Amino acid sequence: MIDWHRLFGLALTDFFAGSPFVVELEKDLSLKRQLLDVVILKKQTGEFPGRMPDGLYNLAEHNLLSYKSMREPLGDWTLDELTGHYVNYRKQVSPSLSELLPKDQFQLYGISTRFPQKLSDQVRLKALEAGVYEVVWGSHRVRLLVLSEMPEGEHNSIWHLFSGIREKVQSGAAQYRKHTVEMSTIINQLFENYSS
Repeated sequence: MIDWHRLFGLALTDFFAGSPFVVELEKDLSLKRQLLDVVILKKQTGEFPGRMPDGLYNLAEHNLLSYKSMREPLGDWTLDELTGHYVNYRKQVSPSLSELLPKDQFQLYGISTRFPQKLSDQVRLKALEAGVYEVVWGSHRVRLLVLSEMPEGEHNSIWHLFSGIREKVQSGAAQYRKHTVEMSTIINQLFENYSS
């Protein structure tokens, strides 16, 4: 059984290796185990070397990602959880509860292998570009990335690995430039899933 969330986080860890951004996986945000899938933190000054994958060009200092694999729907509950994680996370990383870090230092992402049709039937998803949407959720604008819809291109190879489409997974694996040795294991696990 593939642990899609862990693979997704490890792939992002590899992708951001050697850049000003650091990826944290399964961040525990409460006394009762509540894990945020991925946090991408800007830890250094400078720009990301190369071209960002579609939908990530607006990274903030703190980027909270909730990921749903091909068998999980990205729905209203996902966005409720994500905003709840944001509240807990912002409290934890701020100097104090009376001195919270500014809201503009945070960006929320809902990332899904497939299009969130049920969510789309409930609320308006604003299409920004192929595979990239935005939804207003409470006082937040949440960026939604649909990996199966991402256009071809080397810059999107990280998304293609998790697109759920065999041809895109193969294309992504061929185009992706590994930054760490562990990435080969991740790609092999993905291929095993599509060869069975």
